Amino acid sequence: MEARAARELALALVEEELSARRYAPGSRKAIRIGLRDFFRWAQRRGSANILELGRKDLVRYHTALCAQVSKKTGEGLRPSTINHRFYAVALMYSCLYRAGAMSDNPARGLDLKLPLSATWARRALTREEIGSFLESIDTSTRTGLRDRSLFELIYSSGLRAGEAAAVKVKDVDFERRLMIVRGKFDRDRMVPVSEVARDFLVLYLGERIEESEAFLFPGLSGHLSRGQVSDRFHELAKRFDLDRPEISTHSIRHSTATHLLENGASIRHVQELLGHKNIESTVRYTHVLTESLAAVHKAHHPRERELYERVDETYEARLSALVRGIPRG
Repeated sequence: MEARAARELALALVEEELSARRYAPGSRKAIRIGLRDFFRWAQRRGSANILELGRKDLVRYHTALCAQVSKKTGEGLRPSTINHRFYAVALMYSCLYRAGAMSDNPARGLDLKLPLSATWARRALTREEIGSFLESIDTSTRTGLRDRSLFELIYSSGLRAGEAAAVKVKDVDFERRLMIVRGKFDRDRMVPVSEVARDFLVLYLGERIEESEAFLFPGLSGHLSRGQVSDRFHELAKRFDLDRPEISTHSIRHSTATHLLENGASIRHVQELLGHKNIESTVRYTHVLTESLAAVHKAHHPRERELYERVDETYEARLSALVRGIPRG
């Protein structure tokens, strides 16, 4: 098979896979970008036919990704970006192998996933911040009522922006306060809805609550896009001095998980609510809880307070000298 035909076949198979797994539009776009980057790299190396590449070639491509510099920032690609780009390539070869276009899958068992930073780029909002943000939305206008309903729902059920935008009226059981969420990778889940979120939804929908096929939050293309939800959040956040790099719409979802854990919810419960496939994705939220617990312990434990109050500059100097092995005079 010629190089061009191989690429076209690969793209067609990947598109079928993305549709079958119901990947979100943003995820589809990221995978297409990853494949485009891989095709260009292969052509520059004189290996345009992707069917002729093997395991060593994929390792070389991963090395090239790690050395690649972003045109926007002038810095190296983030580990998450590298992982996403390489995932796209691994997905493509899996599709080609399962379709019988290759006798072996060169990406099988190739674990080159980079560890992500221990600190997240996005932080959770405190209870005071999320409370003030929601309460300050002006619900006297139709748009304001929609915004309050939308962000109450995201916080209530730990939704991704795209998940909240795609909910239909028929997906919500308003009486029992339950909702079906069409999650990533065809993983639907049932989640609870808070009473506050349910009441705002009922008020916002009005007579539309009888239209089962209607989207809760309609837009020009059927429903609001993930980008539109994000843009609206940042517009509102600017009014309350919350529009900072580490805060986004996803911070509301982080807040749901963090606040549940702080109130004693189990990791397993939070995993099911958020729709995480692997519990490792949920465990990451516990670092916030651990930091909070340490702060509370230091502030309130009697022995901690006693020792803290006894520490002064003289004590710190003596301690420093002991650590360095310098004799005290």
